[in-house]
Amino acid sequence: MRTLFAIIVFVVGNLALSVEAKQPNVIVFLVDDMGWMDSSTYGSEFYETPNMTRLAKQGMTFTQAYAHPLCSPTRAALMTGKYPARFAMHQAITGQSKAEPKLSAQPRRGETVRWPESKSHLPLEETTIAETLRGSGYDTWFLGKWHLGNQPEYWPGQQGFDKVICVGGAGPSGGYFAPNRIPALKPGPDGEYICERLTDEACRLIDNRGDAPFFMYLSHFNVHSPYEARPADVERFAAKIDKSLTHQNPVMAAMLFAMDESLGRILDKLEDAGLSDDTWVFFMSDNGGVHWSNMRGEYAKRFPVPVTSNAPLRGGKACFYEGGVRVPMIVRKPGTVPADSKCDQPVHAIDLLPTLAAIAGVDESQHEEIDGISLLPVLSDETTLNRERLFCHFPRSKTLAGTVGGSFVREGDYKLIRLWFGGDDGKHAYELYDLSTDIGEQTNLAPAMPEKVTALSQTLDDWLADTHALVPQWRAE
Repeated sequence: MRTLFAIIVFVVGNLALSVEAKQPNVIVFLVDDMGWMDSSTYGSEFYETPNMTRLAKQGMTFTQAYAHPLCSPTRAALMTGKYPARFAMHQAITGQSKAEPKLSAQPRRGETVRWPESKSHLPLEETTIAETLRGSGYDTWFLGKWHLGNQPEYWPGQQGFDKVICVGGAGPSGGYFAPNRIPALKPGPDGEYICERLTDEACRLIDNRGDAPFFMYLSHFNVHSPYEARPADVERFAAKIDKSLTHQNPVMAAMLFAMDESLGRILDKLEDAGLSDDTWVFFMSDNGGVHWSNMRGEYAKRFPVPVTSNAPLRGGKACFYEGGVRVPMIVRKPGTVPADSKCDQPVHAIDLLPTLAAIAGVDESQHEEIDGISLLPVLSDETTLNRERLFCHFPRSKTLAGTVGGSFVREGDYKLIRLWFGGDDGKHAYELYDLSTDIGEQTNLAPAMPEKVTALSQTLDDWLADTHALVPQWRAE
């Protein structure tokens, strides 16, 4: 009997250890073109995102989460843990992107600067989150917008994902309503809204999961152009228009509402399946909101207003100002992440890979060459992150903010922006802001703090050299 008892204790003890050591599931829920203020959760009085608020009350809301000004570089950063400057991707992937980017041979007509080309795909030699987690025993699923390579050889299935449902580029090809022409997505019934379809597929994957932990990357097209939403939702928000509010676009509101509904369905599915306590949920956007008028057709006539506003932040999508790079981010893991908590420390899309690797128990030595850092310590307590600086490299001839291309370094509360050759006589122009007192980047401190500008400019140069970034050149130098 004593021997039998010892055996039972041994077996039960080992079962308890295996349960305790079980790897949690991970869901990354990415929204496209959603600005920092594009939710009732972050303060909008027009938009309605009750499920984001639900997630925030159950987890941690980040007030200084960063992405890149455009989608492809952010997605590359998220997938690899590296600044995309390391592989010359600083623009959204288009037909102008190059497999082997280089500096243009001559300036364009009417310009004096040679601007670098941008990468056309995420290099296959880069180790992705999906490859990292699959190597640690995870089932890996991708759904939605990829935009890291238009050719099948660069699709998610070649980057570590076991199951791939839909591979979109910039926006949903053919529009948000079926019939559309989105690669790898089986046709649905006419009138089907893509946001709902992706959510249906995500819920099916959870229902049909196996015994292994899963990593789901649900990458929505909402709220990217073309601006299309369920008509009833548009009319609902059209009835709410109030000229005194910052946000006034009912189509944007309807698209955000559909996205939030998707989030709610995913959270409900986890609850129904008994997986809520065993699943990390990361919610994030890929860049700031579109702050100009970009509607088409009937909606352009009915609602002649900008798509959204990122106020109090300056600028928006395709800008190196805070409105273009500061994004909403919420993380939930019951029992680990304190409920209804906030983090005011700067974090970045590059931090997701090391964070998820730490969650999965992957040896840190496998990721010595990345730029991101694990957020696990700050997600479980009040630890201060060991980070001195954040960087962004955005070289282009002209931005949608009306400026020349820029790069920046953020050190502490100071953010130095270099406007490439934007000054007199072919010199760079600089803007310096103290974000602790000037979140809207309205007071340029550069003229009053030349020593700070010099020091941070050198820091930026050192980083550009370290990453082997392609940088603009004056004329034919």
